[in-house]
Amino acid sequence: MNNAIQFYNKSPGKSGKCRFISLTGGQGGKFGENVMIEENSSQPLAVGEVASETKEQLKVRENLCRAMGNIPAMAPEAFRSEIARIRAEYDSSTPPPPEYAELLDKQFAEAVKAAESRVADMELRQENFKKLEAELRKLLEDELLVGSDLDKFDAECVKLLGALPPEFAAAAAPARERLAAEEALQAADTARAEALMEELKTLTAAEDVAPLRERKSAIDTEFKALLHLPQPVRKRFQETSHKASQKISQFFEELDLARWESYTLKQDVCAKIEAMNSAETPDYVKFAKELQELRERWKTLGAVPKEKNEEINARFLESSRQLQHKVDEFFSNRRQERKQAAADKQTLVEEAEKLAASTEWNVTAAAFKELQAKWKSIPRAGNDENELYRKFRAAADAFFNARSAYFTERDKKFAVIIEKKEALIAEAEALTQNDFRRARQLREEFRNAGNAGKSENALYERLKAALDKFFDERRAAFTEKENESRTLIAELEQLAADPAANTARAREIKTRLQELDCRETAAAAKKAAETFETALSENRKKETRAKGDLGREVARELAAALDKLLAGEKFEFTPPAAAEMFPKLSGSAKLIAAALADDAKALEKLNRQLAAARQEHERICTELEKLSGAGENEEENLAAALQAAIMGNFAKDEAKAAAKAIDPNKLASDYLNAGLLPAEELESSYNRFDAAMSKL
Repeated sequence: MNNAIQFYNKSPGKSGKCRFISLTGGQGGKFGENVMIEENSSQPLAVGEVASETKEQLKVRENLCRAMGNIPAMAPEAFRSEIARIRAEYDSSTPPPPEYAELLDKQFAEAVKAAESRVADMELRQENFKKLEAELRKLLEDELLVGSDLDKFDAECVKLLGALPPEFAAAAAPARERLAAEEALQAADTARAEALMEELKTLTAAEDVAPLRERKSAIDTEFKALLHLPQPVRKRFQETSHKASQKISQFFEELDLARWESYTLKQDVCAKIEAMNSAETPDYVKFAKELQELRERWKTLGAVPKEKNEEINARFLESSRQLQHKVDEFFSNRRQERKQAAADKQTLVEEAEKLAASTEWNVTAAAFKELQAKWKSIPRAGNDENELYRKFRAAADAFFNARSAYFTERDKKFAVIIEKKEALIAEAEALTQNDFRRARQLREEFRNAGNAGKSENALYERLKAALDKFFDERRAAFTEKENESRTLIAELEQLAADPAANTARAREIKTRLQELDCRETAAAAKKAAETFETALSENRKKETRAKGDLGREVARELAAALDKLLAGEKFEFTPPAAAEMFPKLSGSAKLIAAALADDAKALEKLNRQLAAARQEHERICTELEKLSGAGENEEENLAAALQAAIMGNFAKDEAKAAAKAIDPNKLASDYLNAGLLPAEELESSYNRFDAAMSKL
């Protein structure tokens, strides 16, 4: 650390002058030899020279600072004693002059602080060492010690001490060797146990149980011989072995259950055959098929317990024999019925063929429906059924196809009409308030489109509903527009009482009345708008006149002050408050006040403003006089008349058009802020302005 201190020597030397003295500290807080200070003698010191006594004092304390920073490693108690000794020696040493003492004291205090910090670190390390030593002793005495415990202990040592002490490593070495040997044995036994478990799982998962029954006992014996296994591995093997035992037990249980299940299933077969034998309304066609299926199922069922074999077989044979006899008798009777059914259905076929060419669509359709009902009431005709039904169906199809073709053609005509009327209905449903004429045409076009058959009434009702809705909405819209218009007109008439405050609202109302475009209220709306505009115009004129009168009062007061100023008078001047409403008058008032305070620049600027104001007053009055015709004399009027006659009055009209382009209201507004003039000129300008405005 480099330090530099400068002191101001207030003691004068022979010359009577004071000098700066510099004290420079070297690296690490040490002081170099080139210290410059003035000796406490009657003779002044040369630059760079230090008194010998001061040198000795500095050297003593500097050595003590160095000694405090270089205390050698030792026990904490001895370390503290050495700190105390050096501190006492420092305190008892002769202090140097004050200009050196502060820097040396600071350097010594930092050295003491660093030394005490080292003592604290040594004490903490010694405490951690003792704690870890006790912890290691406890670990080595634990019978359940594992390698991970020692690894955690080593990590804690590194964290607290910075490294593992050699004595700790030597103390833990026998335990580590023993644990390594045990881990090697455990790894070998665990690998064998894993192999046995995989073999047992494979055998358990297989469908054939015989290999599992043969191998399981030997696997269990081999596993018991493995002595160095962790508890989780033993638990997993027990779970795997238990599942294998369950698989073997299940095999024998299933073998016994299968025989009883077969017996139960055969009882179900016998019960179904017996139920068919005792049915109140038997379906022997269905029973014949089911009996054959039950016989096939019986063959697929396995063996039953020996004690039940004779009983179940006898029951099956007796019940199936009885049902077979009933089925055979049923089919014999049905053959006779089918012969009669074939004759009856042949008669129906002949009747259907006679009706096939009929064009009496409704009567013949009813007759065919009656024949179809009779056909369904007659039993099947056996092998002749399909051929008879083909002929009957052909006759019916011939008639109904012809009937369908007729109605299809008729429906096509109806479809065209329906499509046209649907389009007219859609158009009616989409009408807007501007489609009044089209709404009248739609009803006539709907009527002329023709009849749509069964759909006609429904289509007409839809059209009627759409048109009724249109006209109802139109009437409602007109009523709503008229009501809104009348409300807005009444409001506009009320706003005319204070037009200046209600200009924005009046503009909104007029815009909305234009949007509504209601013929019933158009005249009233126009009259209300004219009334409001008239009131607004009158109000603006009043405001302009009032502002103009106020402006003239302010200008006259300022003109009087201006005349005094220009006459060289000195007087108390307070600008009128209303001058702030008129920017140029306000500026002139400020310049008058400044000029009265002997501000030459203000007076110069005021004169420039007067010149500009004269030009502005002249410009406005001249343009107003042109607009009013006050500036023309008789000779000019006569010349203008002759010129107009020669030019066909075109030049005169153009002159008037150009004059009309100048807005007198704009000129009047400009005049309010035309600027200040002396009193006499101001009154003359007012007279010209009033005379011209009175003619417009």
